[in-house]
Amino acid sequence: MLVNAVAVMGTARRVQRGACAPCPLMVTISCACGETQFEVPCGTEKDQKPPKCRKSCHVIPLCRHRSICKPHKCHYGACPPCRLLCEEEYPCGHSCKLSCHGPRPPPNPEFTLKTKKKKSNHQSEVTPGSPCPPCPELIWRSCVGEHIGAERMMVCSDRTQFSCDNLCGNPLPCGNHYCTKYCHALKSQSSLSVETRSAESCEVCSLPCQKERLPTCPHSCPLPCHPGECPPCKVLVKRSCHCGSMVHVFECIYFNTLSEKEQMAARSCGGPCHRKLPYCTHLCPEICHPGQCPLPEQCCKKVTVRCGCQTLKKEWQCLDVQAAYRNIGRDPKDISKNQFGLGLLRCNSDCKSKVQVVDSVLQSRKPKVEEKEPATEKHVGKRRKRRERVRVVNQASRLQ
Repeated sequence: MLVNAVAVMGTARRVQRGACAPCPLMVTISCACGETQFEVPCGTEKDQKPPKCRKSCHVIPLCRHRSICKPHKCHYGACPPCRLLCEEEYPCGHSCKLSCHGPRPPPNPEFTLKTKKKKSNHQSEVTPGSPCPPCPELIWRSCVGEHIGAERMMVCSDRTQFSCDNLCGNPLPCGNHYCTKYCHALKSQSSLSVETRSAESCEVCSLPCQKERLPTCPHSCPLPCHPGECPPCKVLVKRSCHCGSMVHVFECIYFNTLSEKEQMAARSCGGPCHRKLPYCTHLCPEICHPGQCPLPEQCCKKVTVRCGCQTLKKEWQCLDVQAAYRNIGRDPKDISKNQFGLGLLRCNSDCKSKVQVVDSVLQSRKPKVEEKEPATEKHVGKRRKRRERVRVVNQASRLQ
């Protein structure tokens, strides 16, 4: 405030009797910024109030809302507090919901009529703000094992950890099984030293490998439980050829990667089939092949055909022999090997004369049967013979 006295009647004083006349000087009263002012007679300024200034306050706020804070009018004393919410962001991501509690600028001097020569107790220090309290937001927090459905409602600033009653369930390093321990903190997930002490590692998988090998084979993987694909199967498998005369040995991975047609070709021994044909006694002449032998009724092998007395004989093809058996109502499969082709030819006159000659020769060759004389000696046991022998030896020794 500025107080100016203006001399109206000069500097000379008059001496008069009685009460003095009112002071003719005018006193100027101004606002805090000095841009709005008015004059009042001297002596009446004590009852006056500072003028209302329409100008904005020139004091710059010190809180974080200085750029968006609504301006206020010129005033004496401290600026009004900021009415906005603090909204300072916590490390957790939430914001403070309290009213602005940041620092305040030093207040303007209070309205007074004292002259400038006198000292004023004007405060020029900044009022510091208070820090934001811990985050009071309520959040759902997971257990140390981060299981779904085991969350609890907790204050955001409360860092207390808890375990639920579920199994851990985290995948083991093998990638095939899961931890069966109760809910626990993992060392890889712990960042604070306090949490690291309470953290423990998941169990070690000691099971054998249970994966299905590709390509599919009946052999199990020799490795313990492991991540990734199993190594190729090197087990040796035995496969007989189609005719059964040879056994091949293949690596399992090699044999299983072949197509069905290639497997059939690999199993062939390359020699004759050696399987007995179903309608005759001959073997299949084809190269070792899978499945049934082709055209077993078209066998072209030569067969010696005889009559019933085996005097006459001829050579026929096997297919003709089979046809002959079918014509007489017999199945070629029922004929044994030593009887195959026997009796298909008819006997003639030569067969009868030969049979008579053979019978006479056989009669002459029969040995004469000698009559055996009945045994007169009785059966003597071994013990008795031994006794007799000992007795004879004893008698001979006495005579000597």
